[in-house]
Amino acid sequence: MPFHFNIAQEDLLRAIGAQQNITSKKGTLAILSNVLLEVDNNNIVFTGTDLEIGLKQTVPAEVFETGFLTLPAKKLFEVARESGSSILSFKEEDKNWVEITAGTSIYKLAGMVSEEFPQFPDYDEGKMVEIEAAVIADLIDKTVFSIAQDKETVFSLTAALLQKHEENGKTMLRMVSSDGHRLSIMSKETESAAQLQLNPVTLIPRRGIQEIRKFTEERDSFKLGIEKKQAVLKSDDSLLIIRIMEGEFPNFENLLNVISMDNVIQINRIRFLESLKRINLFTEEMFHAIKFEINKNKLILTSQNADFGSAKDEMEVEYSGDSLSLGFNCRYFIEALQVMEAETIQAAISSDESPCLITSEDDEGFLSIIMPMKL
Repeated sequence: MPFHFNIAQEDLLRAIGAQQNITSKKGTLAILSNVLLEVDNNNIVFTGTDLEIGLKQTVPAEVFETGFLTLPAKKLFEVARESGSSILSFKEEDKNWVEITAGTSIYKLAGMVSEEFPQFPDYDEGKMVEIEAAVIADLIDKTVFSIAQDKETVFSLTAALLQKHEENGKTMLRMVSSDGHRLSIMSKETESAAQLQLNPVTLIPRRGIQEIRKFTEERDSFKLGIEKKQAVLKSDDSLLIIRIMEGEFPNFENLLNVISMDNVIQINRIRFLESLKRINLFTEEMFHAIKFEINKNKLILTSQNADFGSAKDEMEVEYSGDSLSLGFNCRYFIEALQVMEAETIQAAISSDESPCLITSEDDEGFLSIIMPMKL
């Protein structure tokens, strides 16, 4: 039966806007660029999928006739965004065409039959636990920047590792990411951690992590379940399912154990971050290499660019160890410092060839390790 309904522009825009990153992926199936509309008695269920990530959203509507059809997500989003009317009216016509009326504007949009749309995965509601959105958001914000890009040869590094671990008698939820040159770890205490069932290795791909982060916005909590092949997030009006990755994550525990905390530099975070941003202006585009020279209570940063010139900055620090001279990727430090909140950070560097461990007393549960580079 052809559907007919009215929907608020604000509700339509929010639903279709959330589908954009999923449906915009270039795929082999043309229908994957469409969103499925399931028009029920008092609401519309919008579903988008790229076969790796699927999102269902239930939106209230004034429904005159129920029905099913898929419509191009990008064009539907553009119509909703540019509409000058607070209410849009959808009426399905012959041969899967839909007439959309928005104030004085009338659009004709070509749809595709819903039978061709992939079936949404089943999931086990019994495995789901209620979790605070702020906990998941914080885990992601402190680690997403160091997930490897898709071109990384170690495929498992293109995902974040989700774990549970015991710390001081408490069950913590931990997220770990690495691109092979740096490592980020964030741990959070939450009552849900003990009840949450995880796989021996739970790897959530970068795009899935990004969609989960969006899911945490404007929500205090939601249900989370980790199954053998998928992660499931559910709220009152939305359902997000992400295919999780198979594989092993590199053993990072050994790296944590070999870094010594004997040689620690105390640095003002904001002053350090501002200095790094200035020095980065004169690094080479690909490697962002800078030189650290650390002497008693002094840190000197230098960079050089073959085309533009060089930069040097000097700052006061608290340090009483031996002099050090080593190279790092400037961008790695900038991204780690930007997610921290402390006024003073601790940078542990044992020697001229050692990785740098960044922590602070005010950023509980967070640490970043950055490997040195040859200059």
